Amino acid sequence: MKIAVIDDERPSRSELCFLISNALPGASIQEADSGKRALELAAEERFDIVFVDIHLGDIPGTTLAQALKKLTPETQIIFATAYDEYAVRAFELDAADYLMKPFEQKRVEQALAKAQRRLDAVSAQDPSPCAGPAAGKLSINCDKRVVVLDIKEILYLETDSRSCLIHTKAKQYSTSQPLGFFEQKLSGQRFFRIHKSYLINLDYLAEIIPWPGNTFCVRLKGADQKQLPVGRKQAKQLKELFQV
Repeated sequence: MKIAVIDDERPSRSELCFLISNALPGASIQEADSGKRALELAAEERFDIVFVDIHLGDIPGTTLAQALKKLTPETQIIFATAYDEYAVRAFELDAADYLMKPFEQKRVEQALAKAQRRLDAVSAQDPSPCAGPAAGKLSINCDKRVVVLDIKEILYLETDSRSCLIHTKAKQYSTSQPLGFFEQKLSGQRFFRIHKSYLINLDYLAEIIPWPGNTFCVRLKGADQKQLPVGRKQAKQLKELFQV
């Protein structure tokens, strides 16, 4: 079990880590003192459960939770805060639980148990590793054959009339499978839908560039000559994700 505790107050982090360790002695627990550091951790590894304080020094906890769920939808968020007025918003974000400070051992254990049940439910719905991308691979229907791609080699995907173009480091592939199909397949794989027509690999994001009309485009490493438009709604989420 991999757990992260996000709180800008060290005493609160230490207390919560201690209570989690009591409940789950074998758990791997990492700490972050800011939203920025939390996103860095999430980019490095996948967490099963993340405890998030509402009031962080740099990012609202609710905004951070949205960003974390974008990166890894299966991660269970537990808000841990001194403020009760955000409870409704927390559950709108599909939080597993809402802990109030000062923390109590029993409540921490209850929250962990609830998060574990939700994780188990996700696993039960998709028990086979073949149900999604297996071992970093993605198969596509291309020219009456099945092509297996390395996910880490994919720069971005785009809609093209009735087909979908997949751009990798080496070449471009065309498939009749729609972009929405790949968005679902690549959920939790560091891909982000920046526009109705584009799905990008965040690991190749090089620049977020202002465009006229208070809009944005992005440039990807490996596709330097291409500027991809960002939808207005997605621009807000992308800027929050990268603290722009």
